Amino acid sequence: MAIKNASDLLVYTKTTDPAKQVTRIRVLTTDPIEVPDGGTTGTVKINNLTNDSGVVSDDISTAASANTGTAVLTAIYNVLISATYDYVAGAEQTDGNYKYRDFTNGANGIVPTLEIVSGTATLNDDAIIIEIVTPGSLAIFDPVAFSTSASFSTNMDLRDVTNKDSGGYSESLGGLRSFEVSTDILQSINPDVPLDGTDFFDKLKERSLVDLSFSDRIRNIIRTNITQSGVDGFTTSGITQVNLQTDTFGGSTASSIESTSANQDRLQYTIGASRIESKKLSWSFYVRGDGSTTKATFIIVGVDSSDYTSKIVGGNGSESISAYTPYTNYFKIEGLDTTWCRVVIEFANPLNLTSGTSSIIFRLYPGLAEAQSSNKVFTSSWQIEQTNEATNYQDPTDITHWQGNALVSSVSFDAGVEDNLTCSATFTGTGNVYPNGLGPELIGDTGFDDPSYWTVTGDSVVENGYGKVYTSDGSNTQIQKGGIMNVGDYYLLEYTVYSVPTAPGNIAVYQGWQSSPDIDLNIPSTIATHKVLLYPETSGLIIKRSGSSATQVWLSSISLKKVL
Repeated sequence: MAIKNASDLLVYTKTTDPAKQVTRIRVLTTDPIEVPDGGTTGTVKINNLTNDSGVVSDDISTAASANTGTAVLTAIYNVLISATYDYVAGAEQTDGNYKYRDFTNGANGIVPTLEIVSGTATLNDDAIIIEIVTPGSLAIFDPVAFSTSASFSTNMDLRDVTNKDSGGYSESLGGLRSFEVSTDILQSINPDVPLDGTDFFDKLKERSLVDLSFSDRIRNIIRTNITQSGVDGFTTSGITQVNLQTDTFGGSTASSIESTSANQDRLQYTIGASRIESKKLSWSFYVRGDGSTTKATFIIVGVDSSDYTSKIVGGNGSESISAYTPYTNYFKIEGLDTTWCRVVIEFANPLNLTSGTSSIIFRLYPGLAEAQSSNKVFTSSWQIEQTNEATNYQDPTDITHWQGNALVSSVSFDAGVEDNLTCSATFTGTGNVYPNGLGPELIGDTGFDDPSYWTVTGDSVVENGYGKVYTSDGSNTQIQKGGIMNVGDYYLLEYTVYSVPTAPGNIAVYQGWQSSPDIDLNIPSTIATHKVLLYPETSGLIIKRSGSSATQVWLSSISLKKVL
């Protein structure tokens, strides 16, 4: 259990049947359009139209033939009931000074609220009122508890050390430190829709620890910023992969992938279906050609391609995506050159898995998947997020947050309206709180000032404030510190490369990511400060040459912290 931030704390309840949202649109019977436009033909604009596939459209204009409630309602009606948007409309009704119609959305589930604003016709104040008659809901699970506020505070008790030499002023020294997180959530108490796993009273009664994180919104559920096979859920089949290539942001997180056979050579990412089933989803990645290969192919295994749409963002303007026929659910990307573009795949509705699916697999193929011949493309910055509209790429190693263990110290409920109430919970820390969810520094010589702290092999050396990974002939060479990690935990390695020659070679962390078979995790060796997530197979931190070529890389600082 982790509280990320106010809008991230979301509670679901089990439901029975899905429901479509019903929206009531009220328009002033007389003069809804402002004078001097009154009496003239004009347009209004409709935002947040959601069709029966869940696709949202904005800025849709429709013309009102006269300055009456009936005319404006008719103009809105003609748009909403069209084949494009598939709303079902009720009869026009009169309620006081307003005409109204009820419109039922074509899609099950929660949809954005319709918005109607001025176009060429300027609407009077309160000319149009939008009401939600029936909120939309999905079968199986519905969100019913949303965090409405969240706060984080740290405290330090003071110890009084005032004495006769204090000159009449009180003096204090720092004492015990603590932290506290509190949140309010709107929560359903409908007995027909019982809460599922959200009882803070249980945490209070059992006196069990809660792992709290107060943070930026964490959008990218891929843990690593590199696409290397063997890291997180990345694997390859058939391709030749070269890592640590220059990415679209000027870093070294890209990979080249080159086919070695006639078909189905690929890079792929696998994730358990239970993590994303029935949730909103988008997948995005950057890709470019190598100067000769202009095509690539992608598929998501475990879902039907009719459930999502894809598009190109950026690039040279000539890239396109189309179905790769006759192969079911495959899409081809054409028009690639050496310019990076971003491919965005978005699901209009929560993820609907094909029967028997236990894992979802995201695959990228150089060239055409069924007609490969030494095709090569570059890719980087993959992002899978639980939203049906892809956002800007978020580097998983660059999330600002505070994290620590806490006990539930208080829970209270305030009566609400109808079937809702507000639950307030306070969590009091039981130990230290760590910035960015990272534990204390594990390396005792972060500046390479103490050669005796390190163990070196081969021609590598620690001297004069540098850790030098060096070999002139490609033989084994490394700098290491043993016994500072636990196998099964994640760690963030941050280091600065100070100087490299023209041909520096490559470096790696020995068994830096658990996989089968064990792999050495290649890490960037360009002059810069780099962050790399580790999931080690061994307890020692070992920085070594990668491959069998000459290597000369100078490190000027290094840091290792456990990811809590």
